[in-house]
Amino acid sequence: MKTILVVDDEESLRKVIASTLTQRGYRVLQAENGLQGLEVARENLPDLIISDVYMENMNGFIMVEMLRDDPPTATIPVIMMTGAAQGAGAWQAYEDIEYLEKGFAMDVLIKTIEDLLGRKGARTS
Repeated sequence: MKTILVVDDEESLRKVIASTLTQRGYRVLQAENGLQGLEVARENLPDLIISDVYMENMNGFIMVEMLRDDPPTATIPVIMMTGAAQGAGAWQAYEDIEYLEKGFAMDVLIKTIEDLLGRKGARTS
């Protein structure tokens, strides 16, 4: 069973995503900000992280930078959710980060998850 960490300060969106993923057979962990997400990721080493960009305490960009600097979490694929995906182009440097404009359909999120987990599996086998 694959584990996905959902990091978002918007509780309603976080719970909808978690519920959708749980129904599809994923184990889902949740965090409400980047600092909490960093701690949960380090403790549980999820297969994938879905994170908002703009959050109080620690934003998603800083969280990803810190994860990339830590060998056990450095290669965890990330989906960043933002209202400003077009402006996030500088972050395209990481091959395992995908961007979704908030307001995305759940089927788009599921396809993105499956694509990223498929790529990760191809690299490790």
